[in-house]
Amino acid sequence: MPVTIKDIAKKANVSVTTVSRVLNNKPDVSEKTKSKILKIINELGYNPNGVARGLVLNRTHTIGLIIPDIRNPFFPEVARGIEDKAKEYGYSVIYCNTDNKKEEEKKAVELLLNKRVDGIILSLSMNNRDELDRIKKQGCPIVQIDRKVPDANYPTVTIDNLISAYNATKHLINLGHKYIAHITGNLDTKTGQDRLNGYKKAMHERGIHISQEWIIEGDYSKESGYKNMKRILNLKNRPTGIFIANDLMAIGAYKAVFESKLNIPEDISIIGHDDIELASLVNPELTTMAQPKYEMGKHAARLLIQEIEGSDQDNNQNILLNTELVVRGSTGGVG
Repeated sequence: MPVTIKDIAKKANVSVTTVSRVLNNKPDVSEKTKSKILKIINELGYNPNGVARGLVLNRTHTIGLIIPDIRNPFFPEVARGIEDKAKEYGYSVIYCNTDNKKEEEKKAVELLLNKRVDGIILSLSMNNRDELDRIKKQGCPIVQIDRKVPDANYPTVTIDNLISAYNATKHLINLGHKYIAHITGNLDTKTGQDRLNGYKKAMHERGIHISQEWIIEGDYSKESGYKNMKRILNLKNRPTGIFIANDLMAIGAYKAVFESKLNIPEDISIIGHDDIELASLVNPELTTMAQPKYEMGKHAARLLIQEIEGSDQDNNQNILLNTELVVRGSTGGVG
């Protein structure tokens, strides 16, 4: 019969819990006891079984990740940061994609809870606050990433989207643009609302009039960038600059501009947000606000796993990361 954790505990004359703590490299076991247990493990040829260890510790050593759109290159970079940090702690990741749909968010939460994940990192729409509370009632730790549900008192890793959008819009203003449009993100998200407010703040501070027809709601997809840019280009008073709430929509907007036989930035300057890899591959290269996507993922995984493992650190915290303006060829002065 295969050696079990109980066999090791019996021979070492310690509890099963003590053996488990050694197997999981926990700090509160004396070096003497730890050496004794490791010696017995080697002698008996014990090979730890992940399922068995999970039953002993009431853990699965998996975490869930709920993201809105796997097609958006922003989220795979975030997910890579989460997965790399999770591996350092000996955890695996289960991914769920919701296509920005509230009902799919609920289904993803249900799936992960049924899988008995040890914690969940998630990016939800604002009107799904109940899902956060439901997860917490199940005793499952939570970290919000990228999109924060307002007044939800759970750890969060994000950026200051208002300031980031303000800086993006200010870049166009500093180039001399006074007619500046904005294709927003999904306004059911805090991210979308904050970027809209950042755009408005920059315009108001400089005393620049905002025409309501210049603000059009998108959904972060390339298709909505294309469709909404077509609408803007058909306006009687066409803007000379545009801040688009993410790079994927900006790339869709490029297609609309070129189909209209216009040039970037000579006829219209475009600035995006996120700095996905495609931003530097289009022609002209896209000016954008760079987010630390990979670092966001690593921070989120660290916060979650520390809470799962009962770290003494204060995990009820918000980590706010900075963005950086990356100036490329898609923005220029007013001709």
